[in-house]
Amino acid sequence: MSHPPSDSSTIASPPNTPVASALAGVFSAMVTPFAEDGALDLDALAPLAEFQIAQGIQGFYVGGSTGEAFLQTPAERMRVLTELARVVNGRVRLIAHVGAIATDEAVAIARCAADGGYDAISAIPPFYYDFSPAEIRAHYHALADATPLPLVVYNFPAKSARPLSTPDLLGLLAHPKIVGVKHTSQNLYQLERLKQAAPEAVIYNGFDEMFVGGLAMGADGGIGTTFNVMGRWFVEMRRALAGGDLAHARALQSRANEVIDVLIEVGVFPGTKAMLKLLGVDCGSCRRPFAGLSQDQQHKVEAITDRLLRPLHAATAAPDAVAVAA
Repeated sequence: MSHPPSDSSTIASPPNTPVASALAGVFSAMVTPFAEDGALDLDALAPLAEFQIAQGIQGFYVGGSTGEAFLQTPAERMRVLTELARVVNGRVRLIAHVGAIATDEAVAIARCAADGGYDAISAIPPFYYDFSPAEIRAHYHALADATPLPLVVYNFPAKSARPLSTPDLLGLLAHPKIVGVKHTSQNLYQLERLKQAAPEAVIYNGFDEMFVGGLAMGADGGIGTTFNVMGRWFVEMRRALAGGDLAHARALQSRANEVIDVLIEVGVFPGTKAMLKLLGVDCGSCRRPFAGLSQDQQHKVEAITDRLLRPLHAATAAPDAVAVAA
């Protein structure tokens, strides 16, 4: 099993610590690197991981929406999971997104994650077909029972054929192996109700632009795309809130949201990869049907990277300083 750095509690220790509490923190929803011809670029995983570990994140969420999971074959997804676990080698926690429409496919990917030493698995509800609540529940139970790993439900109403209600989610959390929810929704009321009803569950905020709000409503951490390029700000937001410094947390959120504004305008996934390349971490482009950036979009990405992200990463060399550029 992957283990976090020595100054954090591990999933197995102390014995009476709930598994969910060991999974709290800031997890980057990792991009998947591709070569020019669209093939997986597994060699690019190491520099990508190192770049983000240097920002202080607690873990990686691998093979999710940001990772373009549904633009890959199951075999490709498993190759990425295996290689990243080798690269990370227990330095941070790993959650594998194994979601698929077909239960058997999701189970196969989950077993690969378990074999690779992941700390948990996660899955979006099976989509496209109008599955009944009972079918969705059976899907999650099959996943939970397929490996020794704890399971985090990926609650993304905007991308689900049948959005999960609060009672649906609490029903899933009643399963002993289902320990948390990745809450990618603007409904922070639902997030708070989940945490109130299931305090031992780990609840992740899923929209980066609302990270401070999600934490204030009870989230134990976050899983986000933009953590690839500015994870350090989110680590510091969480630290600031824990220390009672709401003003600093809000200032960092506002600064991060300036970057997010540009990403929303140009396309979050292609834009994130363009920013990574500008910062010296080339992960290629997104797979089709995602389009590349236009010249105007590229210029906007370059401008926000120069103004905000380069100063942030210059500050990474000074551990006690977090840049909030003017």
